[in-house]
Amino acid sequence: MSNAKFDGFPQRMAFVPVPAPLLGPLLQEIDSLAELKLVLHLWRRLQETRRSPRYALLSEIRADRALIVALQNPDSGNPRVTLEDALRSSVERGIFLQVDVQRDDRSDACVLLNTPQNQRLAEQIVAGTIVIPGLGIPHAPAVPAEARPSIFKLYEDNIGMLTPLAAEELREAELTYSAEWIEDAFREAVGYNKRNWRYIRRILENWGVNGRGAGPRGEPGRDTQPPEDSRAYVSGRYGRYVKH
Repeated sequence: MSNAKFDGFPQRMAFVPVPAPLLGPLLQEIDSLAELKLVLHLWRRLQETRRSPRYALLSEIRADRALIVALQNPDSGNPRVTLEDALRSSVERGIFLQVDVQRDDRSDACVLLNTPQNQRLAEQIVAGTIVIPGLGIPHAPAVPAEARPSIFKLYEDNIGMLTPLAAEELREAELTYSAEWIEDAFREAVGYNKRNWRYIRRILENWGVNGRGAGPRGEPGRDTQPPEDSRAYVSGRYGRYVKH
């Protein structure tokens, strides 16, 4: 993080309106600097977009270099993981809505400001009663998130106490593989009495290369159809079409 002193605001500059709740109750509730940075950055992006309705694609947010740089912190680890955590928190807090969609054979998501109008819009997108050009079609997760334990709970229930280093690796895996794959990999490892993360990670890596069901050494499995892109499952991690 740069310690360079800010030169001050210019005499003439553009202004971005900030909603009162953001400077009121939300400012009191947001306890993460990364989440606050993401909210302010994304709010500005939504205000400046020429799209109607105003939305941002998850793929665009992940590719936003300025946001990635803003989230870089030696104490916070990978800024892309920090971004995912901050976005997930802001969606769970109800600041944004997220609608999972399928675009050009890849999973993506539409991120909207959580307003009554956008809540109705999100429901219409999910129901298929409205089609927004370029947005894609609603993407259905295989199983609701409520039915699946988190990767951290799976680790603690089947391996043991979670360490900071292990937590970082689990976040990376959660961004790479679907919740279904992760749960099945834990189940397979436990079935072989291999209760360690390295073994489970090898199962996931080999599934990504050789197809679902391949063992930790790449043996053919029951489902040999690999994903087109392992990161295509990222947006499905929230488990619903819309969360707020």
